[in-house]
Amino acid sequence: MGLFDLPAPLFNALDAAMASALPPALRLAIWAILGSVLTMFLYKLLSPQTKIGQAKRDAKAARQRLNAFDGDFADAGPLIKNQFVTAFRHVGLVVPGTLLAILPLLALLLWAETHYGHTLPPAGATPAIATVPDGISTSWDNSREPAQLTVGDSASPIADFDMTAPVGIVTKQPWWHWLAENPLGYLPDDAPVDQVTIDLPVLEVIPFGPAWMHSWLFVFIPVMFIASLAIYKWAKIE
Repeated sequence: MGLFDLPAPLFNALDAAMASALPPALRLAIWAILGSVLTMFLYKLLSPQTKIGQAKRDAKAARQRLNAFDGDFADAGPLIKNQFVTAFRHVGLVVPGTLLAILPLLALLLWAETHYGHTLPPAGATPAIATVPDGISTSWDNSREPAQLTVGDSASPIADFDMTAPVGIVTKQPWWHWLAENPLGYLPDDAPVDQVTIDLPVLEVIPFGPAWMHSWLFVFIPVMFIASLAIYKWAKIE
């Protein structure tokens, strides 16, 4: 299990509890609000708010002094330097807290993409499967539960994968797998195939409108943006 996969059991339990009463779109809206609350307040807790506020005022004052300067460009050097110094100081104070605060959000996004991004084909349907390089045989056995993907000839398969999660890609194990693992597993390092993609159906969170509206991101991202902006204003976060 990767680092970002650690909260997944908690996310699964909470989502299953909500599923008894709420449709996917409302559950995603709740997840987006929870993600916004956690991220914004973690940022406020982990960042030096007083110093950031002062740095923001210093940067604004430096811009105003430069804008008000009416002399020769050669004489504006100290003002330009001060503007860059104050701006970079502001950024330097904001970035560490931001990077730490978004870690739980990344875990939530990775879980949501696996949980809400796609769905497995209905019984009896076989998805389109492609390999890199082309020409590697594959087979999809939907007579069993869960369905099984076989890469290579059935007599001497390269790898078998039980489709326990609606994940549309399998690769060799990357170096960063300790951050987030593929729940299906990985191809052998010495396999003649580098990647297998499975054309899984998109989970239609919103069952109406154009196709680009059906994705979970169409619910999650706008709600998260609005909630984050509201918390930013309400909590007076610098």
